[in-house]
This record gives sequence, structure tokens and C-alpha cells, in this order.
Amino acid sequence: MADDPMRKRAAALYNQTWDLLEQPDRDAAGDRHLLLTACASRVLWDSFGDAQTIAVGDWMVARALSAIGVGDLAVSFAQSAVDQSTEHDLPVWMQASALEGLARAHAAAGDFDARARYVALAGDLVSKIPDAEDRDLIAEQLATVPEVPA
Repeated sequence: MADDPMRKRAAALYNQTWDLLEQPDRDAAGDRHLLLTACASRVLWDSFGDAQTIAVGDWMVARALSAIGVGDLAVSFAQSAVDQSTEHDLPVWMQASALEGLARAHAAAGDFDARARYVALAGDLVSKIPDAEDRDLIAEQLATVPEVPA
């Protein structure tokens, strides 16, 4: 398949973004690299992805932007992930994950009322995720959404 190398590269960039997110001592250069890997992965998914991969890509860009403190743009990408997940009736774990991303983005933007609203909505959906492993993963991510400004 012609897309296989692109799919592999998109997935590798996505995984690299996760690795960078998990680095507690990331410096400014690391922050830039984090954002670049998230955006590069998202651009590649845009070429051949479906609604779910695009929603996951938008969620990851929002996650990267939230991590580096670019809250307003993070909200835009997170809202896109929520819109994709609801418009295309994606699995409940994806809808909950998108709402987690929107809560995190609002926290990064300093809107803690919106953060609380989306944490609650995501929490309601988490309880409806049928697979225990998926449910635990999204619950763990939801528990790390900042509660107060950093």
C-alpha cells in the first residue's frame, strides 16, 4: 500500500509526542519539538485518516499545546476533537477522551469553570466505557487535568 510508510510515520510521530509529553524536565527546545511532532503527525493523518484518527490527532495537538501553555489554541484543537467524536458518533472512550482534552485545554487557557464542566462531562462518559482497560486509561488521564493555574 502506498500509504503504509505515511501511516507508520504518523504513528511514530504520535508515539514520539507521547514520549516528549512524559519528559518532566523538557526545556524550550523540547517544547518546540513536542509541538512539531504532534502537528506533523496530525498533518499526516489528515492525508488518509478517518474521523477517529483525525479526532485523536486534534486531541494530541491540543494536549501538546496545553502542556506548553498555549491554552487558547489548545481549546480550538480540543473542540475540533470533540466535534469530530460527536458528529461521527465515535466510540464512547473517544468522546470521553476528547472531553478530557477540552477540559485540559481550558485549564491551560485559565478558564477553570469550563475545565470543571468538561471534567464532569468526561467523567460521566468514562463510567459508560465498556472496556475496563480503556475506562481506566481515560480515568487516569482525566485525573491529571490541572485543577489550578500552574
